[in-house]
Amino acid sequence: MDPSAFLKADIGRCDLASGLGIPDIRGTAHIICCEDAVVAGIDEAADVLSALEGDTEPLAKDGEKVRAGTRVMSVSGPINKILAGERTALGFLSVMSGIASNTADAIGASGGKIRIEALPSTPGFFGFEMKAVAAGGGDPYVCGLDSIVFLRREHISVCGGVRNAMARVSKASVAVKKTVEVVSAGEAEEATAAGADIIRALDLSPEAASNVFKAAKKVSDRIIVEVCGGITAENAADYAGKADVAVLDRAQRPAGPVGFKLIFS
Repeated sequence: MDPSAFLKADIGRCDLASGLGIPDIRGTAHIICCEDAVVAGIDEAADVLSALEGDTEPLAKDGEKVRAGTRVMSVSGPINKILAGERTALGFLSVMSGIASNTADAIGASGGKIRIEALPSTPGFFGFEMKAVAAGGGDPYVCGLDSIVFLRREHISVCGGVRNAMARVSKASVAVKKTVEVVSAGEAEEATAAGADIIRALDLSPEAASNVFKAAKKVSDRIIVEVCGGITAENAADYAGKADVAVLDRAQRPAGPVGFKLIFS
């Protein structure tokens, strides 16, 4: 990863406090996780600090469960430059570890009985969010709208229904999967019959989602049925057996990013 844009946004022309207040000496610091968490963002933090002449050594890897107080990385180099990059490096670790932990919590709560995805939410950060989801054991969500035909409720409404919307995208390559949002068993059956690859049941209770699941599978047992809308780490298990995939409303955990700190030896 090239961290230059992130560092420019955070530091600007220079870190005045680190540049003026810290002598030009070298030192070694450790990054410590302040909470029990699933770590993600190790490579990104290392790239940030390496760009500022830091010599990094990962002490944990993405996807690893760590306890509060665990050292996850050491870094040696010019102290003023390490401090200049501290906020950016810890930011990657904090946000990505929060997402990984949230995903792992959902998988643990469901007993692994349903696959977990999460919706990306931060423009420009989608790739990092989905990498964190994968670190937590989930399925990374396809981000680019050029890589999948994703018929949302707005498309279906404008086109006058599921059948018309599917007809309009029929010229898409057979290599491109088609996902269709539905709100009823009838729409699920219609979309599946029209060639959808993935049915996304939107804002439905477990019971209503079960009806969608059964209707779609009746037409094709190869169809993938997702549930989305109101799905959290706490209730994802309620949809086990009623969908193939539960899509978390928010990738980040309710408690927010995981805390990290950098301490010099």
